[in-house]
Amino acid sequence: MSAPLPEDRSTLGRAKARLGRHVQWAREGGIGRLIEEDNLDPRTRAKAALARRAWVKANPVVPGGARAVFVVGVQRSGTNMLTSGLDAMPEVEVHNENDKKVFERFQLKSHQVVLDTVVASRHQVVLFKPICDSHDTDKLLDLFGGAANPARALWAYRAVDDRVRSAVTKFGDVNQQVMARIAKEGIRDGDIRGPREVPERSEDSSWGGWQTGGMTPEVLEAVRSCDPASLDANSGAALFWWARNSLYFTTGLDTRADVMPVSYDQVVADPRGTLERVCRFAGLPYRPEVSAHVDSRAAARGHKAPLDLDPRVRTLTDELGARLDAAAADFQVS
Repeated sequence: MSAPLPEDRSTLGRAKARLGRHVQWAREGGIGRLIEEDNLDPRTRAKAALARRAWVKANPVVPGGARAVFVVGVQRSGTNMLTSGLDAMPEVEVHNENDKKVFERFQLKSHQVVLDTVVASRHQVVLFKPICDSHDTDKLLDLFGGAANPARALWAYRAVDDRVRSAVTKFGDVNQQVMARIAKEGIRDGDIRGPREVPERSEDSSWGGWQTGGMTPEVLEAVRSCDPASLDANSGAALFWWARNSLYFTTGLDTRADVMPVSYDQVVADPRGTLERVCRFAGLPYRPEVSAHVDSRAAARGHKAPLDLDPRVRTLTDELGARLDAAAADFQVS
């Protein structure tokens, strides 16, 4: 067999690769889902922009008075669903991962950019979705420790089997490859306690350094005990789910009243009730449009058989899933 062609890492090459992924995702999930996830519908964007301008004109907010809200967690866990709902509110200024003013290749450019963006805002809430920076949620919140409106974070999580199905459909075996590389190379210098002011980035889009951000030696040891190089795509994606969701506990977010765990499955089962709590937590009024986009029919599609995961991985994910569910059930919104 001939050797694979080297990856084209030029700007044009990355653009072509991104277009190819979008075509594949559109074929697998439908063009409607692609448009919703990437916020590509110009009608929706224009309508939202007009509503925000009208709100700012009718509700003058002194710059510096906005509240920062961060939607964090693990990719393919309902973060788009949360962001889309809050994006329907005109008092919310939204900065998604594809916003080049704030993000570079899906990572925050710097914490200073976050601060500057919130200080300059004339909205009630400034919403960020820094999924790749989830390991720094505590630091992002602490940036606003002395603010009149302290920041809030929503840790979105999804049952492991459903998240794995979604991730493997969209990303193939990328998660498994990442976990194998982590097991081989370990935690890089500086990863345990977060990024430098401007994170170092790799040209390899599947390995940007953020995957080991905040990882403890204990988590690394557990990852290695599962021998990720020998896992299939599903088990590798489940192990990635476990490693990144473990951050909710290992970084102490479970002890903070300003971080709300939000279950994807609970949002789908009870859109209005769950998102009313989310809005109250964020300091926002609930409106029907916040939950209008949630596909409540998903709750009635029937139970799918559990995936055949590696037993070592299944033990880890079942234990962590129960802890996350318990944390979500016990969380009190004041």
